[in-house]
Amino acid sequence: MSPRQQTVSPAPPRLDISLAGPLVLVDADNTLWDTDGVFARAQLSLLLAVENAVGRHSQAESRLDYVRSFDQALAEQHHLGLRYPPRLLIQALAFALQDVPQQEAVRRAWSDGTQSGVASETVSQIERAFFDMIAAHPSLLPGVVTGLRDLSVAGATTVVLTEGSRKRVMRTIDHHGLGGFIDRIFEAPKTLRMFERVKSLAGSGQTIYMIGDQLTRDIRPASEAGLKTIYIPGAFQPKWEQQAGNVATFQAETFDAASSFLLRAEEETRPSQQEGGKPTYLRVQNRT
Repeated sequence: MSPRQQTVSPAPPRLDISLAGPLVLVDADNTLWDTDGVFARAQLSLLLAVENAVGRHSQAESRLDYVRSFDQALAEQHHLGLRYPPRLLIQALAFALQDVPQQEAVRRAWSDGTQSGVASETVSQIERAFFDMIAAHPSLLPGVVTGLRDLSVAGATTVVLTEGSRKRVMRTIDHHGLGGFIDRIFEAPKTLRMFERVKSLAGSGQTIYMIGDQLTRDIRPASEAGLKTIYIPGAFQPKWEQQAGNVATFQAETFDAASSFLLRAEEETRPSQQEGGKPTYLRVQNRT
């Protein structure tokens, strides 16, 4: 599948039109904004609704860990991964709250969730409420505005990559006023082939970086395509992420730390002058 691109808005004017900054690919969810926090609140609300429907409550020490253990078990079996239909989670939890072991509860939700004891109308209501909650605008993660501004000042071309809805990403970008820092949005599966295609966007000698929070979906395929990668671990790490092994060029705690590393790397590797004496790279002097 070829990446589909969408221009959000023109990038802000560069301080020097001769700047030839890097091409920076950026994951959206849990790299720029806290999608995990939105889902955590929605999942806890879903669990409470299922408990009320069944008339029994989980005794788990961590309610979020409890619901997410079912979430991951379902995602491992579904071709859409973590984007499986939420009604499967509702039904699996309903079985489990009635003392069905997790593996069997997941299997039953797959085979015939209508036997969970929760009426189909109630399942639909809980599912709709879940969708309403995850539609909320997520908060920006620390350092995002500073990092994007620094990249823009340095003449970088910033492209947001998403495997989700491009329209949703555009709404979140507009909501937080980030449009001036984003040059394009691509919606496509993050595969080795996709990253190899995106490389064609780079100009001669232009370095390409990928910044993301998932080793399996962001870092590994980008690394295999020959891109420099910066890993920002997210708050929620599915077990397949924990088992992936870090192959990133660099790891950062926040987005502005990632952009600072990237800009330092560019400063160290790029020649300070183009032919004719014009600068090819601008040092970020401050963050005002």
